[in-house]
Amino acid sequence: MALLSVSFGLFAQSTQEVTGYVTSLGTPVVSAKVTVVGTEVMTATDSRGYYTIDVAPRQELQFSYVGLETVTIIIEDVTKTLNVKMLPEVNDLDEVTVTTKNKNQSDCQEEFGPNGKPRKMPTAMGYISTGGSSAYVKGASLNQAAVDLARAIDGRAAGLEVNSEGEIYIRAGNSINNNIPAIWDIDGTIYTEPPFIDIANVQDILILKSLSQTNRYGSMASGGVIVVRTKGAYFSQRKEKVGKTYGNQRVYSDDAIAMESLITVTPQYQKNLESSNTLEEAFSIYEKSLVNNARDVAFYADVAQYFYDKNATDKAHLVLSEMETAFETNAEALKVLAYTYEANADREKALSVYKKIFRLRPQYAQSYRDLGNSFAVAENYQKAWLMYMGYMNTTDSLSGTGIDAIVYREMEALYFQHKDKIDADAKFSLPENKSELAYDVRLVFEWNTSEAEFDLEFVNPQNQPYVVNHTLEQSPDRIRDEKLKGYTSEEFLIDDLGSGDWLVNLKYYGNKQFQPTFLKVTAYYNWQQPNQREMVEVFKLTRQNIKMQLLKLNNRNLRY
Repeated sequence: MALLSVSFGLFAQSTQEVTGYVTSLGTPVVSAKVTVVGTEVMTATDSRGYYTIDVAPRQELQFSYVGLETVTIIIEDVTKTLNVKMLPEVNDLDEVTVTTKNKNQSDCQEEFGPNGKPRKMPTAMGYISTGGSSAYVKGASLNQAAVDLARAIDGRAAGLEVNSEGEIYIRAGNSINNNIPAIWDIDGTIYTEPPFIDIANVQDILILKSLSQTNRYGSMASGGVIVVRTKGAYFSQRKEKVGKTYGNQRVYSDDAIAMESLITVTPQYQKNLESSNTLEEAFSIYEKSLVNNARDVAFYADVAQYFYDKNATDKAHLVLSEMETAFETNAEALKVLAYTYEANADREKALSVYKKIFRLRPQYAQSYRDLGNSFAVAENYQKAWLMYMGYMNTTDSLSGTGIDAIVYREMEALYFQHKDKIDADAKFSLPENKSELAYDVRLVFEWNTSEAEFDLEFVNPQNQPYVVNHTLEQSPDRIRDEKLKGYTSEEFLIDDLGSGDWLVNLKYYGNKQFQPTFLKVTAYYNWQQPNQREMVEVFKLTRQNIKMQLLKLNNRNLRY
């Protein structure tokens, strides 16, 4: 209980060295300014884009360069490496007409220029001006009798050629490589091949030709970009609908690769383990491999899982014990250790690790939640309740999102399922009808490093996708909230699974380090119902910019 009295606020700590590379579209950024916000401490990147700087945990590093978007990152207690990717600024001032001193960005996004042409259009890379060398085409002007969208566009804009496969080549005499077909951006989803789409459902099209307009997409857009906004997406934007709805016109393109089919680089130590003939030989291979892999978090997790899969739990425990010793002060590495224990139902050992993480990070919201949840799994319900209440007492009010929602929902479950075993605060009130809190599925995603960036895609049985973005560029406020409160988790609820399959896909963008990200997914079936059960899976994320299918959910999982 003494631990609960530690202040949740920020406190001074000694500085630590942070290093990394700064790049933009794969090219080193030379002489980028790296500054510790609020101080006079600064440095600049060298000819390789490399920098090194001393900074304290909870301070902010700011990366800036003329013509590139400024990036600001809150430093964690374990931050040693930050490889930062900067994007070009989009600033087409020639197309902006200011009519009032009180205009804001959202106003400009919705304003129209001559002939009803929008001044900006939404894309997978944010809003882009419709001016400059781009070509704008109204959906109503397309050839409705064309066999496909590419041929419907043909003749509606200058400098376009369409081949027999429906690929569009831009012949504009600019910096675009004219031997490469344009890519497609359909309602924020990128396609490298001509998509099938109902021409009558097209609201408008923006054809991006110049390098200044396509550079956000990287090298894949060297042939230009055909941005298409459908009527369903347009209606949603005009009504300012917020994303968590499946009332959209998009159709899932079945473009995710199953995790088991994903091609990844197999480390040499794993190849050696798989070629061993006995468990003793495999353990000897592990010990020899320690020489070169002693500071590799993934090494211990991979080897331990190998022994778990071989039902050699004692050897898995030896490996993980050495991992705990090697990373005893690194909370991100210890999370991977706890995830590995949990995925293999070693609950008491996971609890021990979460206690250690709490001692390292008593000011982090995630520490309270993880330890409280681990106590509940270990059936120590009173201590679980005290940990949840410990977090509640650190905040004046709950936001209803993020870690606040996760902790409160787990308090609800603990109260209704085991209130006879806890001493609940009289001020804690819940609905009388427990059925109001029941769901077919509750999904909790947790990741070991705060720098992890990814998109989660949920596809319902009607084949409609919904994407949740978790990147510094697209969701800076969310990631800042995670850093300030200290949490790396999110939950999603499915009221009714229905009769078909729900898919959960992920596209991983990296974590600014040279280590993989470990993602733990806990699926609670029949949440807050008598037959509630859970499944834990841990994914090692290494491949970037590839959409992977993590889970397939259906009502068969609701039955034992």
